[in-house]
Amino acid sequence: MSAGKIFVVILGVILLFIGIGLALGGGTLLWANLAVSDNGGYYSTKTLEINRDSYAITTYPARINFGIAGIMDWPNLVKVKVAVNNKNDKNVYIGIVKESDLRGYLGTVSYDEIRELRINHPFSDPKITYTRHTGSSTPGPPTSIDIWTASAYGDPSGELTWGVEEGSYSVVVMNQDGSRGIDMAGTIGVKVPMIFEIGVGLLAAGAIFIIFAFLIVYTAASSRKVVVSSEPSRSNSS
Repeated sequence: MSAGKIFVVILGVILLFIGIGLALGGGTLLWANLAVSDNGGYYSTKTLEINRDSYAITTYPARINFGIAGIMDWPNLVKVKVAVNNKNDKNVYIGIVKESDLRGYLGTVSYDEIRELRINHPFSDPKITYTRHTGSSTPGPPTSIDIWTASAYGDPSGELTWGVEEGSYSVVVMNQDGSRGIDMAGTIGVKVPMIFEIGVGLLAAGAIFIIFAFLIVYTAASSRKVVVSSEPSRSNSS
C-alpha cells in the first residue's frame, strides 16, 4: 500500500471515531430527553431530604457569566425549577437572591449552606454536604424584605421556576414566617428546551461522518494502480 493510501485510511479511521463520538453523544441526549426528563422537560434530582436546626438552607453561590454567548436569550432557553414540600406544615419560602443581598440578610443568622450535592448517576440517592454559618440573630420573614430576584411562597408545598441570568445567585429555602427548624423534601431540576434538537443534530452529524469514513476507506482499499508501458509492442513476422 502506498503512502497516499495509508494517509487516506488513517484519515478515514479518524473520521470514523469522530462520527461514533458524535452519534453516541446525540443518542445519549435523545435518551435523556425521553427517559430522564419529567413531563415538563426538566432533568431533576431525586428527592432531597433536608432536616436542619437552622433558619435557612442556601446553595453555594452560582456565578453565571455567559461571555460571548450573552447575545442569546438565556432566561428563555435555560430554566431552573426548585420544588419543596415542608413536612412541618408551615408555609414554605423559596427564593433566588444575589450573593451580596444574601449576606446582608443572613449574615448574622444561623443557616446551612449546601457546599456539595453529589449525584453519581440519575438513579442514585443524592449526598449533601453542608457548611454551618453560625449567628445569634433572628431573621425577619423573607416576605418582609425586597431582595429577591424570584420567589414562591404561600403553601406548605411550593415550586419556583427561574430563567437563568448573569450574576452570582443562591437558592434560599426557609419557613415563610422565618422561624427556625427546616424539615423539608425537595428536588432541583434544569430544563434546556433545545436538548432534543441538539441530540438529533449530533446523531445526524455522526451518521454523516461514519458514512464518509467508510467511503474513504473503501475507495482507498479497492483502488488499483494501473501501469502503462511505453515500450511498443512487437509482432511476429512470418
